[in-house]
Amino acid sequence: METPQPGPADGEERSVELRPRTRSNPEGAEDRRSSTGSLGNSNPSTPQPAVGSRVEGEGEASTSDSPPSSTTTTAQTVAPIVAATVNAIVGLPTPTPVAKDRPKPSQAPPPLTPPIPPTAEFQLRAPRVNCPEKVIICLDLSEEMSSQKLESFNGSKTNALNISQKMIEMFVRTKHKIDKRHEFALVVVNDDALWLSGFTSDPRELCSCLYDLDTNVCETFNLEDLLSVIRQKIDLPLMDNIQTIPPPFVVRTLLIYSRHAGQLQFSPSDAVNSMLLSPYFFFDVVYLHNGAEEQGDEASWRDIYTSFCNLDSKGTCYHFEVSLCGPAIELHNCMAKLLSHPLQRPFQSHASYSLLEGDDPQEVEATV
Repeated sequence: METPQPGPADGEERSVELRPRTRSNPEGAEDRRSSTGSLGNSNPSTPQPAVGSRVEGEGEASTSDSPPSSTTTTAQTVAPIVAATVNAIVGLPTPTPVAKDRPKPSQAPPPLTPPIPPTAEFQLRAPRVNCPEKVIICLDLSEEMSSQKLESFNGSKTNALNISQKMIEMFVRTKHKIDKRHEFALVVVNDDALWLSGFTSDPRELCSCLYDLDTNVCETFNLEDLLSVIRQKIDLPLMDNIQTIPPPFVVRTLLIYSRHAGQLQFSPSDAVNSMLLSPYFFFDVVYLHNGAEEQGDEASWRDIYTSFCNLDSKGTCYHFEVSLCGPAIELHNCMAKLLSHPLQRPFQSHASYSLLEGDDPQEVEATV
C-alpha cells in the first residue's frame, strides 16, 4: 500500500511544533490546534479558547485528520466566553443591554436642602492636634440665674446658678482626666468682669471659689470689657507656619450667660478683634433664656443669641441656647458637647451626637 508523502505545507506545520503533543500538556494541544489550521489564526484579535476548555478526546488521539467543522463549532461556542473573561481582566467594558438600561446615579434628583460646605474663611487652618487648653470659664451672676425654673433630676425646681456650678465642676474634672495639662481660670460677670481665679491645672483650686458666688442685680453687660480683661491675661501663640506647626496651647473662653436686655452692643478694639480672629482663640457660649415661657420676649432672646453667633467669623466656635423652663439635663448635655477639643471637633453644623442613624436627635439623654 502506497503511503502518501507529506506535502510542503504539512512539513512546515510540523517544523514549528516545539512542544510534545501529550494529553497532560494543554499547551502542546494548543500548538497542535494551531498546526491543523482549524483554530490557528494570524489575527491577534481573534480570541483563543482557554486552557481548560479542551473537549474530551483531544490529545494523542486527536490528529490533523479530524473534521474541521467540529473544531470550528467549539471555537465559536467558547469564543464569546473567553472574550468576556479577557475584557473583565483587562478592564474593558462589556456591552450588555442591561447595563444600558440601568439608571445612572447622576440622574437622581438633588436633595431639597443640600448641605452647604463652609467657605474658605471658615476652614480650620491649625493642625488637628491634642495640645493643652487654657479654658477661661465666664459665669454670669445676674439675677436671672437665681430664678427657680429649671427642673432638676428629682423633679424639684432649682435655679440656673446651682446647676451651672455643678456642671462647671463636672466639666473641669472631666477635662482634667482627659489631659492633665489643661488649665482653667474663672471670671465672674456682673456689671463688670472680674478675674476671680488664675490659670490652674488643679480642679480643686477652681472649685474652691466656685460655690461661694451669689447673684446680683445687674443693669448692663459690657462684652468688650469682658474680652478686654481676657486679652490682658493671655498671650496667644505666634507660629511661623499655622497650617503645619502645632501650637503649644490654645485659649478657649466659655461664657454662661443669662440676660435678656436686648441686642448686644459691641464695637471691639483692634486688640480684641485680633484676638477673636486668631486661629488659637475660641469663644463658646451657653445662653440661658426663658423664651419658652415668655412668648413676647422670644424675639429679644433670639437677637441676643444671634449677636453671640455673629462674633464667630471663623466658624469654629460652639453656641448653645437652653430654656430655663426646661429640664436641667439639657444644660448638662450642652456642657458635655463642649468637652471636645476645639482643634479636633467638627463644625457645629456638622456635629452629630446620635449613636445610630435612626436615633431621634431631640431625645434628651445625659452624656456626662
